[in-house]
Amino acid sequence: MNFHADFDLNYHLLDSDLYRDQNLSVYLIRSDQIHGQVSGNKWFKLKYSLLSALENNIAQVVSFGGAYSNHIHALAFAANGLGLQSVGFIRGQWSDDNPTLGDAKRWGMQLISLSREEYRLKSDPGFLCELKKQFPNALWIPEGGSNTAALQGVSELMGLIEQQLPDLDVLVSACGTGGTLAGLIAGASKTRAILGVPVLKGAGFLNADINQLLLNAKLTAGCAWQLDLEGHYGGYAKVKAEHKVHMRQLEKQHDILLEPVYTAKMWRRFDELVSSGYFARGSKVALLHSGGLQGRRGFKL
Repeated sequence: MNFHADFDLNYHLLDSDLYRDQNLSVYLIRSDQIHGQVSGNKWFKLKYSLLSALENNIAQVVSFGGAYSNHIHALAFAANGLGLQSVGFIRGQWSDDNPTLGDAKRWGMQLISLSREEYRLKSDPGFLCELKKQFPNALWIPEGGSNTAALQGVSELMGLIEQQLPDLDVLVSACGTGGTLAGLIAGASKTRAILGVPVLKGAGFLNADINQLLLNAKLTAGCAWQLDLEGHYGGYAKVKAEHKVHMRQLEKQHDILLEPVYTAKMWRRFDELVSSGYFARGSKVALLHSGGLQGRRGFKL
């Protein structure tokens, strides 16, 4: 692993009658191509947490995630590549043939199951204090990697986006825990607005969470931003047959692979907004492909 490596951020203009009808120039930003295992936003969210562990001689990192978590998968690979021990507290039970956790275990991650009731307490100070007694000298990274260090890394991603597309009217990104969106917002200087599409049902609380992440990092918004709360299509990790149809249509039309929980929902909602005339005619818009393709293995597609 070399977090100091330089790379080009690929992007391309999307060919679509829908976008032409609305006189939109729509680009796809391929952050999924940055790294085979630590793909997309995970590279930037984990970068400074893991570099901090190395700089401070911390040998172990601990975090949380579900059984098909992109974050857990990327953390296990990156920690192994940097010579760090890793521990993952995993929500619920899982089968031995789970490919995501199989990879994580193969890369040296110690996996510990938390019941769903316990997992809901992962941010509770008392419960977290008890967990930390098991690994007192570790660096603890929150679920999804959303901490102050993540904002620093994702701000760099925003800088790369603006190097390639310096006059965007709108950047559209999926949103889970809010760390990626907060980092994009903080790193913006030439983009006029950022639209986040939460993949959680009832995610209005993310407005406050994102503002708190910015405040904790002593950063301010570099552009206007807002959340669209209608892109969850049933809730987090809910992938209904109808959504699979939309995803396959997008993949076939644009000759690309998506993952169903984040990028496919974001893109589906974007097309709905385009159809409704949400974006001003003549706008230049970019969609962020945030990676996580390993998560496809958790669904029958």
